[in-house]
This record gives sequence, structure tokens and C-alpha cells, in this order.
Amino acid sequence: MKLDDRLYGETDDACAICGIRGPENLTIHHIDDDPSHNVYDNTVVLCHNCHQRHHQGKGPSRNQIEDRKRHLIQKTLTQYGLNAMKIASRNDGVVAYPFLLYHLVDLGYMTKEEDQMGYGGQHDATSRFAITAKGKKLLNKWFSQD
Repeated sequence: MKLDDRLYGETDDACAICGIRGPENLTIHHIDDDPSHNVYDNTVVLCHNCHQRHHQGKGPSRNQIEDRKRHLIQKTLTQYGLNAMKIASRNDGVVAYPFLLYHLVDLGYMTKEEDQMGYGGQHDATSRFAITAKGKKLLNKWFSQD
């Protein structure tokens, strides 16, 4: 999935701050103000108004944007996925049903290591997943106080 598609999807095609909709009203904001740092956890969808006001120092602060992005990351990862990442980080892996964590594999935050067991065929198999360095970095940056 392309980065822009993921970002627009996590906000349901709306500004992350004010909620205005419509692609003509929206842009991608780089949280650290470095457009070359074009990665998921450094980008968020803002409307042109919120984006401009932020850069003029009159709109949402960086802290407000970061707080909103933290919530959006949690929405994208899912609470189950976030908990799996935390467990994998502490225990050098986690066993789960693959369909619950494949989105984290797609994002590069976890890897599927091996199938564990099945209950009537491979479709029901649980698998062992490991957290990647990228996943650990995301956890430390956004969820270290949890």
C-alpha cells in the first residue's frame, strides 16, 4: 500500500485536526518539517488551513499534531497489534493468528517467523512473529510511556 493511501485511509480522507473532508482540501504534513523524511510515522494528513496555520505558529502546535498522530498510529496498528508488538519486544516474539498481524508485517514492524500449530488445516494455524528494528523504533518513539 502506498504511503499516501495509508495516510488518507487512517483519517478517513479528512484533516487529522479539524476533520474537513475532500481531497482538494488536504495535504501531507511532515511532523519534523523535513520533507525528505517521508515515512509513515512522520507524516499526517492536514487540511491546507491547519497546515498553513501550523507553519505560521497560529494553528495546531507540533505537540498537538504528535498527539493526534499517536492516536492515528494506534488506530492503524489496532490495539491487538500494538499489544503484540509490545509482547514481542519484551519476549523476543509472540504467537498469534496471522490475520491479526499481517498489517504489521506489511508496514515492516513485524516479521512472520514460522507457523506454530493448526486446528484443522493451515488456515487455522497460529504463527510466531518477531518485532523488527523499525517496529522497536516506532514503539520507543510513540508508546514508550505506556
